[in-house]
Amino acid sequence: MAAEIRGLTRIRDKERVIAALTSAFIDYPKLTAAFPGKERRAIAVESALRFYVAFAMRYGGAYALNSLCQEAVVIIPSSRRKASKLKYFLAGSYSRRYKNTIWKLSEGEKQTQIEVFSEMEQMETQIKFPSKYIYVNFLGVRPEYQKRGKGRAVMEKVLAYGEKRSLPIVLFTNEPKTVGFYQSMGFKIMGITSSKKFQFINIYLVKLQ
Repeated sequence: MAAEIRGLTRIRDKERVIAALTSAFIDYPKLTAAFPGKERRAIAVESALRFYVAFAMRYGGAYALNSLCQEAVVIIPSSRRKASKLKYFLAGSYSRRYKNTIWKLSEGEKQTQIEVFSEMEQMETQIKFPSKYIYVNFLGVRPEYQKRGKGRAVMEKVLAYGEKRSLPIVLFTNEPKTVGFYQSMGFKIMGITSSKKFQFINIYLVKLQ
């Protein structure tokens, strides 16, 4: 069962979380190079989120500042992060809505999406993680609500939750411009990995307690 986080509302409706994150991630660098067309990229973003958010919400939890879900953060404890086909199945990652979305991609686009996320998994093996931590799987704010401090407000609550449990918070970003935002809250760079094929970087950060 997902934990309650003081100051945040737990969101149990996957559709609301996916809608908020799809809107926030439409121009995310790791998919921009692979899917330069915005319409096709939107489908790729939605299908990936349907798959991975289902897993993260089953083994972790999704939260927002309130029930409007204008922003969303999805976290998972390190002890539950390891994935398998069985865990994806039990989480509902292969849902009908996921299949209906991914069927909109061509075979070539499906293969590209697989290659992007396979490379990301390989890139992550280059990073040395703490023995126990809380992983911020996703953090996003709908574009129309950005620049209002919502992302910071959410992260402050997550950091307080980690501090209460004496657990570090780990996340990554593809966008160098956001590193300063995280560093202003006490995060330090843990490592940087680079995609050889799709020309994006993953910057891993940790906030130690």
